[in-house]
Amino acid sequence: MNETAIKKNTCSYCGEAPVNHTLYFFEKLISSPFDSHATTLIKYTPSFVKNFVDLIPGFLFETLFFLKLVKFSSDIEKVNTFRSRVIWEEANRRGIQMEQIIIGKRPLDWYRAKVDGKNIYFESIPIQSEFLDFKKDWDNKILLKEELLKHGVPAPNYIKLPLFSTQSLEKIFFKFKKPIIVKPQTGSRARHTVTNIRTFQHFKNGIAIAKQISPYLVVEEHLEGYICRATVIGGVLAGFYQGSVPKIVGDGKKTIKELIEEKNQTQIDRYHVRILDELHDHIARSGFTIYDVLPEGFSLSLSHRAGQLFGGRTIEMIDDLHPSFIPIFEKATKIVGLSVAGFDAIIPDPTKPAESQHWGIIECNTLPFIDVHYYALEGKPRNIAGMIWDLWNFELRNSF
Repeated sequence: MNETAIKKNTCSYCGEAPVNHTLYFFEKLISSPFDSHATTLIKYTPSFVKNFVDLIPGFLFETLFFLKLVKFSSDIEKVNTFRSRVIWEEANRRGIQMEQIIIGKRPLDWYRAKVDGKNIYFESIPIQSEFLDFKKDWDNKILLKEELLKHGVPAPNYIKLPLFSTQSLEKIFFKFKKPIIVKPQTGSRARHTVTNIRTFQHFKNGIAIAKQISPYLVVEEHLEGYICRATVIGGVLAGFYQGSVPKIVGDGKKTIKELIEEKNQTQIDRYHVRILDELHDHIARSGFTIYDVLPEGFSLSLSHRAGQLFGGRTIEMIDDLHPSFIPIFEKATKIVGLSVAGFDAIIPDPTKPAESQHWGIIECNTLPFIDVHYYALEGKPRNIAGMIWDLWNFELRNSF
């Protein structure tokens, strides 16, 4: 299975999901300006045209199958991601026939399932077609925050960086209380995101790193807290996952490198902290090198990436989430109009009232990795896949 893992000899700023920088940059350069216009156009497209477009994937795959260029596999072990696997496992439990689409010898993250006697085709998560017509490009972090703040949903302050002019960079830098963050305007997995920026030189360095994969960047205030994922299914908060970044605590004797090696000895290799360029830059913004002795009692974060894959901790904790957060995330879902949405948020303490702390939603994932709610190091797993399949049952019952 082609699942997330840190690949050696790849860009450390891409994290566990490396991309070809040049191709990715030009894809964003060309596509980003048109995405918002495309979603607006789709919004006003007649329903009969949308219905025709919805039939295209099925027609394409069936035609390729007829030409023997595609095959449908029932082997769940070839599944591309854990996200798709939990969907497939739940389909099997419900007696729903599900198959993976394979072109040549390459398994795709596209699938076919038979629901109520009809074939549906989908990428990883079976989402009803009417919920794939986005009101806006919610992957665009600026559009998302603009809409959330307009409706009173907490989100960090932000400024869009100018595409060509560098004259206003210093002015933008000094508008924010430090620290700040620089990231691509669109994209996921925190690729080329630079956090904890406190100096203008680090700001310029962060821009250079982010611009390796996108010409369109955004500057945000740096929120302090846990990196959390709230997954909402059918308008109801279904799962809440809390991730913490990897940290070490100084003893006044060992170097940062020695403390990292000591930490790695307590974890399996897959969860080791990797000493790569991104880590060097990250701790440099806190004033350290890996050869410095960390002062006794000083806690140092080693990455902005949360979760066990990067040496951090994870917990599924919807039962411990303070109830004041629930209507806020459900309101955010109504704003974006999605049946399946994963909101990333930075929260100091999810067990305390939302209004008592400074927090915000930073991203909306339209194809969220629901498997994080199954494989957290702590907490009770949530059957998110079951809730997604339930949406199809509800729709079918009400279509008769």
